[in-house]
Amino acid sequence: MLGGTRWVGRRIAQAHLERGAEVTCLARGEGGDAPAGARLLVGDRVRADAYDGLAGEWDEVVDVTRLPAHAAGALDALADRARHWTFVSSVSAQRLEGAPVGAGEDDELVPEDESGEEYGGAKAWIERVARERLGERLAIVRPGLIGGPGDESGRFGYWVARLALAGAEPVLVPARDQPTQTIDVRDLVAFLVEVAPTRSDIVNAVGPTGRLHDHIALARELAGHTGELVRASDEQLDALGIEHWAGPRALPLTLPVELGSHAQRSSARYRAAGGTHRPLRETLEAVLADERALGLDRPAAHRLSRADELAAIGSLASLS
Repeated sequence: MLGGTRWVGRRIAQAHLERGAEVTCLARGEGGDAPAGARLLVGDRVRADAYDGLAGEWDEVVDVTRLPAHAAGALDALADRARHWTFVSSVSAQRLEGAPVGAGEDDELVPEDESGEEYGGAKAWIERVARERLGERLAIVRPGLIGGPGDESGRFGYWVARLALAGAEPVLVPARDQPTQTIDVRDLVAFLVEVAPTRSDIVNAVGPTGRLHDHIALARELAGHTGELVRASDEQLDALGIEHWAGPRALPLTLPVELGSHAQRSSARYRAAGGTHRPLRETLEAVLADERALGLDRPAAHRLSRADELAAIGSLASLS
């Protein structure tokens, strides 16, 4: 396991352990510990000697990196000694604007970026180089937005956490309904551990497409929110400096109109291969419990703070 000490990587390592595998995690160790039972090899993948402790043959290598230099180093060190390799890429390796609704694995990729500055371009570069080195021994899995317990980014958990925090007070919501698409981390990890090692193709591991207003309604029910939903148009949100998708002033899960197809990708190959989707209610229930434990009003990188939200609600009257 190249990684294995943070959210998704740690869950992958844990799931392999639960299936009886002997697991070694190569990581810097700054993001936490490897799961109990796994061997943690501490190393920085920018160093040429990072892989010195990984002698012998490997049945499965899993790499979650977004950095081309890290991926290239791993391939140089391990490609000839790995029976199978799973690269966890991203649907961001495919074009965002102009993609058709229901786009699948064969849709156009974004321009490659070997520098690693552009997330999607970096993933696209790694996909190509890994395929050139590994051929039929490689599975590429491209998750969409990942949600579920353990996510500290604040994106998927925003709505259920904010509605729970607000209680009987108002919550700002987008007036425009729009598609959403999230895969539960537990479903993704099950696929990566149980299915991906048997494959040599590309699979977009995306969730079912839903509607944001339905998501908010279910989150509101689970959170017990009784306050007003204050609706703001795209123009009003723009005027208030509120962002789409991600960032410190973002309303998570929202997308510009022109990028709506990003949340409407096909999951047909994922499902045909044995991938599963648990109900949104189950994911939101687990996330709400997790958000309560972390703190409903905690700062997070990709969510509008409650103070900024209330200020925006107060400013809406002047924008009418």
